[in-house]
Amino acid sequence: MSAQKISETAQATIERSPMSKDRLEAYSDGVFAVALTLLILDLHVPAVAAHSSFGQYAAAMAPLVPKIWVFALTFVMICIHWVNHHYFFVRLRHVTVFLVWMNNLFLLWICFMPFPMSMLGDHPTDQFPILLYTINQILAGLTFFTFRIDASRHKLFTDDASAKLMGPRHSIPAIVIFTLAALFVFVNVYLSLACLFLVPLLYFMPTLISL
Repeated sequence: MSAQKISETAQATIERSPMSKDRLEAYSDGVFAVALTLLILDLHVPAVAAHSSFGQYAAAMAPLVPKIWVFALTFVMICIHWVNHHYFFVRLRHVTVFLVWMNNLFLLWICFMPFPMSMLGDHPTDQFPILLYTINQILAGLTFFTFRIDASRHKLFTDDASAKLMGPRHSIPAIVIFTLAALFVFVNVYLSLACLFLVPLLYFMPTLISL
């Protein structure tokens, strides 16, 4: 093969895959790790006098209960995003410029999650914090939906089985449920909260909704 042919082949490869999948995944894993770590910063040890009774500790901890369950929910949400992110990108032959930048947008929504989590922990039954939390999740879901559409359209999956398993419809249930949660805010906030807990049950395993 001539030097010119080799150069043309290398150039075509660079244009098709501007960044290696390994680098994109390593970068993303770092962002996920930081986002997960930041969640704990919203939990603060309550001020309790030394040698206090069990009841006094319980009373001091009681205001933290909403923060703790919102922390746990958000931690699980981000973990699900991370697992799905891995299972999706490992089934691609290469990444495109579009996927690289959409991945940055997706990570933006991941990095933002500690903020609505903190607000919801402080006001767990108020409409605005629940709405902000659900909108954040909807935006992350829509961005991942775009991942799937682009990969399917440009045939980036390694095989047909992966294309079926990781296709666009895999994102639809979560988007629908989060949208319902946002709408239920104006009807009954407890219905919205129920929707938030429903999604992790459906997406705990990335291949649970695949047919």
